[in-house]
Amino acid sequence: MTVERTASTATLDDEDRRDGLSPQAAATLADSTSTREREVIAAFSEITTEAITDAKLEDLLCLVGQKLCQLMGVTRCSLYLRHAGGKYRGAAGYCEETGNISEAVKRQESGFADDLFSQEVISTKQPVVIHDALNDPRPHHRTMAHWDVRAMLGVPLIFDDEVIGLIFVDTRGREHRYTDEDIEVARLFAKLSALFISQAMLNARLRGQAAEIARNNATLAYLGDVHHKLTSAVLEGADITTVVRLLSELSAKPVVLYNNSFEVLTWAAPPALAFDAPPVLTEKVRSMASVRQTLSELSVSTPSAVVPASLAVGLGRRHLLCRMVIEGKPSGFLGIVEVGRSLEPIDANIAERGAMVLALQMLSERRQIETEGQARDDYLSDLLRNSRDKEHLVRRGPQFGIDLSIPHVLVRFSVDDAPGTLSASATQNLVTRTFREVLEIPAPPAVRLPGAVIVLIPLATGDNAEIEALRQQVTAVRDRLSGQLALGATIISSACHTSVDYPHAHRELREIGSIARSFDWHGRILTLDELGLFRVVISSGHVKEAVHFAHTFVRAVRDHDDGALLETWRAFVAAEGKAQATAVALGVHENTIRYRLGKIKEITQKDPTSLDSLLSARMAFQVLDLAGE
Repeated sequence: MTVERTASTATLDDEDRRDGLSPQAAATLADSTSTREREVIAAFSEITTEAITDAKLEDLLCLVGQKLCQLMGVTRCSLYLRHAGGKYRGAAGYCEETGNISEAVKRQESGFADDLFSQEVISTKQPVVIHDALNDPRPHHRTMAHWDVRAMLGVPLIFDDEVIGLIFVDTRGREHRYTDEDIEVARLFAKLSALFISQAMLNARLRGQAAEIARNNATLAYLGDVHHKLTSAVLEGADITTVVRLLSELSAKPVVLYNNSFEVLTWAAPPALAFDAPPVLTEKVRSMASVRQTLSELSVSTPSAVVPASLAVGLGRRHLLCRMVIEGKPSGFLGIVEVGRSLEPIDANIAERGAMVLALQMLSERRQIETEGQARDDYLSDLLRNSRDKEHLVRRGPQFGIDLSIPHVLVRFSVDDAPGTLSASATQNLVTRTFREVLEIPAPPAVRLPGAVIVLIPLATGDNAEIEALRQQVTAVRDRLSGQLALGATIISSACHTSVDYPHAHRELREIGSIARSFDWHGRILTLDELGLFRVVISSGHVKEAVHFAHTFVRAVRDHDDGALLETWRAFVAAEGKAQATAVALGVHENTIRYRLGKIKEITQKDPTSLDSLLSARMAFQVLDLAGE
């Protein structure tokens, strides 16, 4: 097989031939060479014109192939350009029979491991001729057979001493003898072509970069508009539902806002999609290992990711998820669902900007709630301390959802303030949240004080039956809280009907709370009304004297019998001095009750049925009951 000569070799041969020829023959040879060179230059005049008009690279390459075929007297030409990684891929082609064959050539690659022919052109940077393509070991035979190649000339496109491409010429299905002159023409043509092609490639890259810059600028402008619309909506007072609806309009897709447990907070979808329920990620989908990994990888550096569709678990659409982060803590997810138009990078940008705006909005709402809650707590403190005039308290009440024209009660929970327990705000929030859940009312006003949480509960009428019913609900609240807080006694005030009632009720609760600690009333739920006369004793500050009085009052009876008399006396007082009711309560005959009352009179030297004795006994037994005796 023949590899045609390099340019220097061909030049020396021409000079030798000219030296051995007559002057006339040498002149003829020189004229022939000059003619071919002029033909090359003439062919390039059209190529130059095409290049100046800033034609597409493919069109320019196709024209180069066409002109080279005409110069070489062949019928087919293909051009390959070097890409990243050193691969040479088909760029354009021309065939005299069919015209532009660029699409077919683009599917080809040159210079790979089995293509020794192309590798030789690249490594030597010289034209290489294959005279018998089907039997020569260098070319890729299957490619040669497919293209019906018999003989082929390969020429490198060299620019700045680098092979930037390859040109192959042949005559389909026929032999062709490539002369030294043909090779020189091809070399010169390739040299000139390389200049234009390198410039055209540069222009194509610049156009591509300019187009990319234009696209990026358009994207940035659009995202700037998105950000402006989102922030404007928030500044105008839009809530998170309105922001999610706006995101749905901007993306033309369903948008879902989740909390950390993937419960839907709010969602929106374009009306044209006719969704009647949010397209969510089910527990079954989230339990997939791949989905769990995708969700776990979401962070500040990787704010969004796509959960692929998986029909096996019923997920027919891709979901773009963006992590919501508020004050450095995960606070939910924002999802855009692929419906209609496919998910694109712009959707991720919309989601990330939307998540940021929503996070700020949610933080703002949280701060507003905290501020309003603090203001309400301050108002309740003023109400309990009587530090504001009545008109001021009544006027400001509705601002915090407190209507002082209806009755309320105060519920005091004694709470352990030991180190390691919940913070004051966390304790208060836990108590009010539990009231909201159990009583199914808005979170009530509350204030955290040292050793206690005071909660304000509205009533309908404020009668004893309503307060007793509330006691049952407070019992349910306490049961829920007992596993999370170290609670002491829980005390419910009397109904407060005017603003001046609240400081008095609060003072009584505080005093009873102090007595509760002394008497170890842990776990008990009391109402002030059931304390009766003992409230007067507590308010007087003579609790010790009251306990001493109670012990002294019943000592004679307690020391005299085995407990039957004392039990009868206690039941008689509870029955409001009625012997028959006492007998029923104890399950004995009424005469037995009268006999025992006589014995009590004999022991104490006081008539237990007299009004004075009944009042004293009620006080004594109530003190003993409260003392747990």
